[in-house]
Amino acid sequence: MILPSCLAALLLPFASSTVPAMSDLPDALTLEVRQQGDTLEIQLIGDSPRTQQVSYLLEVTGQSSSRHRGKTTLAAHARTVLSTVRTTPGKSWCVRLLAEEEGREPYEILEGSCDAEG
Repeated sequence: MILPSCLAALLLPFASSTVPAMSDLPDALTLEVRQQGDTLEIQLIGDSPRTQQVSYLLEVTGQSSSRHRGKTTLAAHARTVLSTVRTTPGKSWCVRLLAEEEGREPYEILEGSCDAEG
């Protein structure tokens, strides 16, 4: 089918536009870690540019250990605190987040003095 040149010119911008690949989008799950005195506060933040289901495993080790596993649906552009953990960190501590999002490879975020074998 041959399009008239005026119609082809109108369609060209749409045909050549690119949609970002899933790997180009920012991570929907992030960590905010704050240490004040002898208290460590970890917040797991969900913030996605699209509505999607995510699952995660949050592990905190230090003077004691804590594990939180979850699965939820994030609404588009709605920043949400999914979990808050407060602990006494001790001399060394590690926060490890394993995250999975729809259509993407799982990823890991490490904070603190985590060993390489984690």
